[in-house]
Amino acid sequence: MVGTFDEAAASYDSVGVDFFTPMGAELVRRAAIRPGDHVLDVGCGRGAVLLSAAAAAGPTGRVVGIDLAPAMAELTAAATAHLPGVTVQVGDAQQPAFGPGTFDVVTAGLVLFFLPDPPGAVAAYRELLRPGGRLAFSSFAQFDPRYERAMKALAAHTPTPQRREQAPGMFGSEASLRAALSAWSRIRITEFTQVSRFAGIEQWLTWVGSHAGRAVLAAVPPDRLAAATSAAEAELAGARADDGSIQLTTAIRVVVADR
Repeated sequence: MVGTFDEAAASYDSVGVDFFTPMGAELVRRAAIRPGDHVLDVGCGRGAVLLSAAAAAGPTGRVVGIDLAPAMAELTAAATAHLPGVTVQVGDAQQPAFGPGTFDVVTAGLVLFFLPDPPGAVAAYRELLRPGGRLAFSSFAQFDPRYERAMKALAAHTPTPQRREQAPGMFGSEASLRAALSAWSRIRITEFTQVSRFAGIEQWLTWVGSHAGRAVLAAVPPDRLAAATSAAEAELAGARADDGSIQLTTAIRVVVADR
């Protein structure tokens, strides 16, 4: 997975589609980051959460972003070099290498479900927080079913079966989330939906190639790409708006919990 994100880093969240950036901004809003807060953003990617967190923490705050993909960390570090109080480095979201009580807030935007042990990571974050600190993370509550069918259509044209990861364990329900956070207090679980628009199938494919879906798209042989594209486009037909654009709705779940 690290290799996939390294390959996608240059185009990640930068193909003209509103997806990760507004989702990150909404996570920060619900996290209620305040001026002066010290924030750790795990799995920071290209800064969807990080940049909003930096704006909320202000010049008196400090925001540290870590990402396990070196290309992601390098590009985001360069893009944020002008921002005082912001640092980005390679780091593991499973077990961040910081001392106890270092941060006021830990954020994790659409990343925990990629980790080998999400409950273990959540426990590690609790140790990084000061008393009264809080954790804010997001996960996918529901993909647009037309998107899921289109991705399956692409995968059907690969030579070997493509297994798309599903949110495991603690992400299965509100009850399982609360159970995983039993050591925390004031657990707030909310959801919101976001509509993302694509000019057409070509932009949709470009977008798929710019995130984790790249693994499926890259597995389609060149001589089968046209057929795979047609199959995916057929599944997306119901998402066409009057202007010809493709519009997909994604539901996002946000969890905020106090240490």
